Amino acid sequence: MSAILLAAVGAAPALAGATVPARVEVQAAPAYPEALRDEGLIGDVLVDVAVGADGAVDGATAVRGPAVFHAAAEAAARSLVLSPATDDGVPVPSTLRVRFHFAPPLDEEVVVEVTVHARDPDAEDPHARTTLTKEALERSAGEDLATTLSQVSGVVAAGGTTDQSKPIIRGQTERRLLLLTDGVRHEGQRWGPDHAPEIDPFSAGQITVIRGAAGVRYGPDAIGGVVLVAPPPMRQTRGVGGKAMLLAGSNAALGYGALRLDAATGPRAGAGWSLRVEGNHSTRRDAQAPDYVLGNTAGHTSNAALAVERQGDRATLRLGARYHSMEAGVFYGVRLATPDEFQAQLTADRPVSADLWTADRTVDAPRQAVDHLLTTAHLDTDLGAWSLAAVYAFQRNHRQEYEQVRSAVDGPQYDFLLRTHSLDLALSQPRTTTGYGVWSGTFGLQGRFLENVYTGWNLLPNHRASGGGLFGLERLSLGIADIEVGARVDGLARQVYMDEDDHARHRARNSLGAADCTVSAGVARCPTAYTGASVSLGGLVHLVPDHVDLKGDISRATRFPDSDELYLIGAAPSLPVFGLGRPDLGPETTWANSATLGLRWPWLEAELSGFWNRTRDYIYFGPDLAADGGPAFEQTVEGSWPRYATKPINAVFTGTDGLVRLGPAAVVGAELGAALVRARDTDAGTGLVGTPADRAQGRLLIRPPTGPALEALAFGPSAQCIAQQTTTPAAQEFAPPPAGVCLLGAFAEAELPVGHHHLRLAATGSNLLDTRWRDYTSLVRFYADEPGRDLRLRATYEF
Repeated sequence: MSAILLAAVGAAPALAGATVPARVEVQAAPAYPEALRDEGLIGDVLVDVAVGADGAVDGATAVRGPAVFHAAAEAAARSLVLSPATDDGVPVPSTLRVRFHFAPPLDEEVVVEVTVHARDPDAEDPHARTTLTKEALERSAGEDLATTLSQVSGVVAAGGTTDQSKPIIRGQTERRLLLLTDGVRHEGQRWGPDHAPEIDPFSAGQITVIRGAAGVRYGPDAIGGVVLVAPPPMRQTRGVGGKAMLLAGSNAALGYGALRLDAATGPRAGAGWSLRVEGNHSTRRDAQAPDYVLGNTAGHTSNAALAVERQGDRATLRLGARYHSMEAGVFYGVRLATPDEFQAQLTADRPVSADLWTADRTVDAPRQAVDHLLTTAHLDTDLGAWSLAAVYAFQRNHRQEYEQVRSAVDGPQYDFLLRTHSLDLALSQPRTTTGYGVWSGTFGLQGRFLENVYTGWNLLPNHRASGGGLFGLERLSLGIADIEVGARVDGLARQVYMDEDDHARHRARNSLGAADCTVSAGVARCPTAYTGASVSLGGLVHLVPDHVDLKGDISRATRFPDSDELYLIGAAPSLPVFGLGRPDLGPETTWANSATLGLRWPWLEAELSGFWNRTRDYIYFGPDLAADGGPAFEQTVEGSWPRYATKPINAVFTGTDGLVRLGPAAVVGAELGAALVRARDTDAGTGLVGTPADRAQGRLLIRPPTGPALEALAFGPSAQCIAQQTTTPAAQEFAPPPAGVCLLGAFAEAELPVGHHHLRLAATGSNLLDTRWRDYTSLVRFYADEPGRDLRLRATYEF
């Protein structure tokens, strides 16, 4: 033999039940091209092999290496005999990357040993990208999406006045993050810190976090990052399977149960049907700080989903529906009658009324109730050499918030109904080999129409908006490097219908001109329209193939202001400040740069990433200053509130984040992640209030050898350390940033075979020393401590 298939480093072993990559059953070595025998050329060729759920090779494309060997390498790849990849034991399509080595023929025969590894999309993306596997998702079972994402370095879960939280990625809040669930842009109210995304982590097979701007592919809201929530693949083999989970937590007496059922008829005459039904429910009483109850923080959350899919020879159609319902109390402690009471609370070590609160599951006013419906239709089809993916979605988000009012008053004081229609089309071109390398690309069209209807106390106006975008991405794969370029244009038209009193208040602030709106029958109609363009250039270099990668991206993107950033006036139970919008805001434009170094060896996996973002007219929502230069307050009939206002500034965000895994498959290993962010108003020369403090988290993993009765075992201590925020201006803070803290924890995980299936058991503990602490990114820090010690037990059974 004169050409061989080389061994490659695979992924670290995971607990059974995880996605298992395809593997080679019968080897195939390519023939050295006869025309090159006398030239003595030597080289390696990487080939991406598409493997179907039946194990058949559906395609092979050479992506790197000398072009003269591509045809021989692709032919050899197509002759491989493989077993398919599996997810929870269900065969699924996958992609493998295979390396072939070519050398002039020798007289003696060469012995070939074959190992194939799955292609890692995170390593191939020029952005800083991390995918949370099923095992990582299970570790945060029962938590909301933001807490689940906080396992990724550079991501922070910002708490609110309930147990809900919102993600912050590299200092950028949800306004600059695009959340996609099952390929659909999530639409909901997001102006309040308690408006957590109505996305169920249990519905995910994996969650991918892109840290940094990705606006060309995903749209203008993706200036700060993207979260991709992907469901597990639908079952394709005949039969029924599923997953069940039970969890109990000590703090707040959390109870959580979840079930997923998958069924399939199996392929028949080129077609097959799949069905999925899933749901979960959690209930919790009032949370417990180390030495007092956090009154009225109880809540209940339910999720349900249904999906049906038909697989054909050339197309796959999937219809789905997801429903989310949540009811939660708003912490009693944020209600203070006067500015003096607020100032006194800042220096108190506990809420004034803490001794009056007892823990129960009653959700009292102030409270919030939210339900969210998402219906989707996915169509994936082959168009000859090209392929088309189309997604239509309808979303209905209904939020109601209740103040503490007289018992005779019925119904919510704030009622928001948001309806959204969206259509996304993505056309993928075939991978084409040229003399320069391998070209691939995607072109797309995205459009949406939304309508927000609000009734209640003065706060936000009604509005309708329609918009869309066109984009194109092209990628050139060379020998040891890839280059990706993209461009996008977006437009948005919005019509706002404002109460005449709110219109007059904005006019009095000189933030609206006489010609900006037309007033008729007590309603001001205010039209706005925006256009923007985004461009990006990214690339990666395999400095040491399969071991050391360097990747980076440069981009320019534009974000349009949200309606609440323009017209908000007031406070609400889920907004524990008095917020002021600014109707004369324009789009903000960001120039973003990011670079990431990745290392992969059997004994070490590491990633270090740095970023620098400059934003012109950054829409900043922060403390409003009084005449004396200090923070201002607003007095309403509901109490006294810190006043926050929106304004445009020029801002720069810089920082770094990373993760190191030592001995990822060894008996003793360790994981350590860290992140820091610096955000500054370049005109004022000061830091931005609300920027997350520096933090690090890690754990020690002990994985002793196991036998047939115990397939996997891991345990060890963990810790999270958060520094004090020292980069923000003290004059603009209502209270000094809380002191730094280290929270200690521990975990233990085991997997047991139960027949042909698997039972996973886990125990975790957080804040084991019951340390008192306050989170700088949560507005509750003005009033109370964070919850204390929490112990959790979890059981997961897959069948």
